[in-house]
Amino acid sequence: MKTYRRILVPIFSAGQTALLLHRVSDLVQGGSAKLLVVRILDTHSGFESDGPAGMLPEEAAVRRARDAGKRLDLQLARHNLAWAEARVLWRDPKAAMAEVVEAWSPDLVVTIAGGFPDGFADGADILKVDRRNLLGRLADVILDFPFRHA
Repeated sequence: MKTYRRILVPIFSAGQTALLLHRVSDLVQGGSAKLLVVRILDTHSGFESDGPAGMLPEEAAVRRARDAGKRLDLQLARHNLAWAEARVLWRDPKAAMAEVVEAWSPDLVVTIAGGFPDGFADGADILKVDRRNLLGRLADVILDFPFRHA
């Protein structure tokens, strides 16, 4: 079995968390991999609020992010992955994914079939990342993201 140094687990819906963390816990047993679990909240879909929170667009996202972070920490602890780095991001999922992949440079991305928005995983259960290829595929959709090439 190949050992990975950096494993990224993007989670786009709360229902994916247990399945993905179970799969990852099998991969990192006895290894020395760094693990980044990112819960991405899509704030660019749905309806705008017409109440007081509608005047403060980030307010609802911040509240959702706090709750999602607490749930993510609990799930990590349940799967003996409390040592993993966990983040909650709120914005367009494709842009968030592009930023995380570009900044963190994972060796492996673990996702479920259809886990990426708009089928970026092409039905794969485990997606091995060629960073430039994935960033290029994301760049086709996100034209305004400032990519930095090494």
